[in-house]
Amino acid sequence: MFVQGQLFMLLHSFMLSPRPVLWALIMLCPLVLVCCGPSAQEPQAPAVVASDRQESTQKVVDADPPGKGTTLEAIIGRGELRVGMQVGYVPFQMLGNDGTLIGLDMDLASMVARSLKVNIRIVRQNWQELIPSLLEGRTDVIMSGMTVTPERNVQVAFTIPLGETGRMFLVHRSNERSFKNVQDLDKNGIFVVSAPGGLGEFPLRDLMPNVSHREFPDRKLALAEVLEKRAHAFIDDEFSIRLACAGNAEALASPLKPLTFEPIAWAVRPGDCHWLNWLDNFIRKINGDGQLDNLKKKWFQDYFLDMRPHR
Repeated sequence: MFVQGQLFMLLHSFMLSPRPVLWALIMLCPLVLVCCGPSAQEPQAPAVVASDRQESTQKVVDADPPGKGTTLEAIIGRGELRVGMQVGYVPFQMLGNDGTLIGLDMDLASMVARSLKVNIRIVRQNWQELIPSLLEGRTDVIMSGMTVTPERNVQVAFTIPLGETGRMFLVHRSNERSFKNVQDLDKNGIFVVSAPGGLGEFPLRDLMPNVSHREFPDRKLALAEVLEKRAHAFIDDEFSIRLACAGNAEALASPLKPLTFEPIAWAVRPGDCHWLNWLDNFIRKINGDGQLDNLKKKWFQDYFLDMRPHR
């Protein structure tokens, strides 16, 4: 009874208090906090910022954002293979009569993309941009008739070779029987010409110490020296020699024997082990089933034969 009496007195005092609203607010505040606060059982999901997603999509064109896994995973994820290529090196990549890209590198790049079931993007660059672009992640592979050298191999990793090439020389057809090898040229009074970069790693002074040599500003000027019989021989890379002989079949000739050994391969970023392994196995497959030999015949033989003037 005493407890009931005390409770009655408290209630009576509350009702007679001049501040019933204050008491009501005090009593209601915990209820408001419970009802309006976030539920512990249903946490809110983090918001997705649309602008961030759009920015990443735009950057894929130039360089993959970090955290995208291996190069091979990134290619599959974006659905596109980005190939670094310098267009204009016959017969690896050049413009066809209709303006489309053709050549050995184009055929092989298309085959790689089909095997991966992705689209292909050819990133056309000058020669000096190829390796920096690859290292910056703006391309996935260099397919541009690139030869393996110790200097390049310090910067990039190379696949197994697709083939070999080397420096060659051509002469005026009237001198074809006189100059069949380097030894025939290595004589006093013989004049040999080249263009910038044309000698490559060919040690001309070591193998031909007796010849006179001059480097001309470009291939056309150097070739003109042989065509006009002011020079005895022109040394350049294999395919420039083949191209010159095909276009001037009646005036120029070459034994077409490499003077150097230069493997041709594709380049990828150092550390791309999975991607490098995939490409190596792709090359082994097309080499084993004859597809690579058929492409070499198409571009290294038939293409140059078709360029010869018809009589």
